[in-house]
Amino acid sequence: MKKYLLAAFCILNFISASSIAKDDGTDKSITILKEIQSFVVNRDGSYAVTVESYVQINEERAVVSQSQRQWSFNQSLETLELLEAYVEKPDGRKAHVKPEQIKLQQEPAYSGAPMFQDMQVRVVIYPEVAVGDKIYSRHSKTRKTAMFPGQFSDYTPSRYVPTKQLTMIYDMPADMPLLNQADGFVATPAVTQNDRTVYRWDYLPSDNPRIESSSVSYADYGKQLVVSTFTDYASLGKAYYQTAALTTKANAKIKAKTAEITQGINNPRDKAYAIYDWVRKNIRYVAVYIGNGGLVPHNADEILDNLYGDCKDHTSLMEAMLAAAGIDSTPVLINSGDSFKLSPVANLGQLNHAITFIPSLNLYLDSTAIDVNHGYLPFSVWDKPAILTRTGEIGRTPTKEFFKTSSNYKVNISTEGAAQFEFAREDTGQSAEPTRYEQSNWRINDQELAVENILKGYGMTGKGTVELGKLKETGDNYAFKLKGKVDNWTYLPGTVGIAANSSLYAGMANSIYGLTAEVERTQDFICPENNFVEEAVYQFPAQAKILYIPKDVDMRTAFFEYQAKYTHNDKQVVIKRTFKSGKEGSRVCTPNDHQAMQATIKKMVQDLRSQFIVQVQ
Repeated sequence: MKKYLLAAFCILNFISASSIAKDDGTDKSITILKEIQSFVVNRDGSYAVTVESYVQINEERAVVSQSQRQWSFNQSLETLELLEAYVEKPDGRKAHVKPEQIKLQQEPAYSGAPMFQDMQVRVVIYPEVAVGDKIYSRHSKTRKTAMFPGQFSDYTPSRYVPTKQLTMIYDMPADMPLLNQADGFVATPAVTQNDRTVYRWDYLPSDNPRIESSSVSYADYGKQLVVSTFTDYASLGKAYYQTAALTTKANAKIKAKTAEITQGINNPRDKAYAIYDWVRKNIRYVAVYIGNGGLVPHNADEILDNLYGDCKDHTSLMEAMLAAAGIDSTPVLINSGDSFKLSPVANLGQLNHAITFIPSLNLYLDSTAIDVNHGYLPFSVWDKPAILTRTGEIGRTPTKEFFKTSSNYKVNISTEGAAQFEFAREDTGQSAEPTRYEQSNWRINDQELAVENILKGYGMTGKGTVELGKLKETGDNYAFKLKGKVDNWTYLPGTVGIAANSSLYAGMANSIYGLTAEVERTQDFICPENNFVEEAVYQFPAQAKILYIPKDVDMRTAFFEYQAKYTHNDKQVVIKRTFKSGKEGSRVCTPNDHQAMQATIKKMVQDLRSQFIVQVQ
């Protein structure tokens, strides 16, 4: 079940249907013989659900994972009761779960984020599990308080295992119509009697496609059932804001801190940037799910006092501080994963994150992104539909933002093939702060071994040093250097071919080779976004003669711009390459786009694998 999506609303790594999926398609290690979820929904949106599950183990690798089951619930808002659980052996014998084999534990933090919560996990440990066994469970969960008063929604993805029966039943008050999106599910005609309407959908068993590399979320194209009483996303957004707005009052402390942060700043945009930078650097991301904290932010004054909070807490504090600076803003519900569409039926399924929007500046800010400088957004929320909760409008975040990686690579090669080198890289725009933040977290040991490990990746032995940039600063530029010496850059004297590399570390070659991950595609995928400028200078000893250099390359298509230029004299080879990629107006590419890219990708890879030939007598 996907009920935990609401409790885990601010987890930055979207827990979607694709998290269930196996990269090689349907996982045949188990078979779902029967799964029935039966909801009884009350007029206030609270509900009770009974779940019956019957699974057969087909392969040894499934024994460990199926030997125990677990169900999450919020102990402040929900109760969970295990009604029956047993292992059915091939001869029909049933080994029932004993009371001592049922455990209760705290739910672990998602994605490594520190977390305080009321979420509990009921764990059942099955006895004597082996291949051929059938695992049965039946449990009930009662939700005492609705996430949104008078509203109900649910999301069911396809199961990425062979499925004989998956049935979803919703017993609703007759005056609460249930809208639905049913892809891969077939409906039974609804039955109304005694002021109740019962809806039923059954999954149509079929194979699932393999999840392709870099494809968009399965929620954007796959089989799924979405049901909801919300008429549209405007009503959902306003329902969220109705409660969230109560948490954004600015007390004296918030007003004083805002005045301190914005002192001497008159421009509203610069004020917003100053507040954003302070919040992202000083309010730690901590998921706090106490009571209805999975959906309701904490008060802004509490967040400022504690100096931590989740994404919803960030938006509440941002709204309070911006208001104190005379700037109106609104929380935005958005997806921070690989989903780029909203279901036609309004629900929270893909809306797993909250950020801030300032209408007067047409500016989106994600203050949980500690490694993103003001004026930019993390890649994960580019080109996403955004629910502006104050008005209920649907906006869209920018499709792309400026970034560029430039590098200069100098290699001085001796008559024996040893070399001294220097590699300088500069990130500009959106990518500057993430690189700075990453390197600010490098351990001393990481720095000492960084160059040596990079060289090992090329089959070289050597050592070097890292000259990190200005880690304590912030801004749109960050530069660093790698220097060192290699014992076996090539093997001289003689006539040798040398790879025409234009970068030593994290260059365009990595990105272009990544484009070859799929030969054919059937699913939309995230368009590659790149902007590289690279120059490499290879200096050889006096005895050297350059016998051959590759031909220049210049390609420009709807998706790529790629240039490679080679110059030389008897003692030096200079390589200059540039590479830009992206799709105008969208971050989503289609299978047809992929097909159109192939000829260019092949030529770029061919150039990157080219060599120049040097002779040293």
